Amino acid sequence: MMSENETLNQTSVNESLTRNKKVKNEEDALLKKINQERIRDSIQKWNNDNPDENREHFEDELLGKIMLNMMNDEGTSLKKEQNQSEMLMITSAVPLTDEEKERIVRKFLDITKKPLRRITTVVDPSLITGVRIQSESYYYEVTGKKTLKELRRHLDRNWHY
Repeated sequence: MMSENETLNQTSVNESLTRNKKVKNEEDALLKKINQERIRDSIQKWNNDNPDENREHFEDELLGKIMLNMMNDEGTSLKKEQNQSEMLMITSAVPLTDEEKERIVRKFLDITKKPLRRITTVVDPSLITGVRIQSESYYYEVTGKKTLKELRRHLDRNWHY
């Protein structure tokens, strides 16, 4: 028989797991949304760069259906892209809103020009303030913790007691 403390601990663990699954689903949805927008933008750019006055209307519809199938397909093209894509970890001092996460991811994609296969967000209060953004090839940190470490290092080197 479980004690009251054990029951409370198990309830807390279950709530934490549920919360983590919800965050993962939100991150996956954000990544899918951004990837679909990038595919649509690529199609639009290609269509603008390659106008064809002889193309029939049904071809546009067919192309749209094919591209929708490609966006929803988890097939080989996605696996090939995953081999070249990166995982992104966003660590912040406080929980980020969906809009903040989206802005960070979009800026990362603009800067690196690399596709993402995974987004992970972590809340780390020890950062004090700010965010840390890291992937396999990119690192950016603007946090209170880093600023304080740099200040301490500067004072240790230049301040004579």
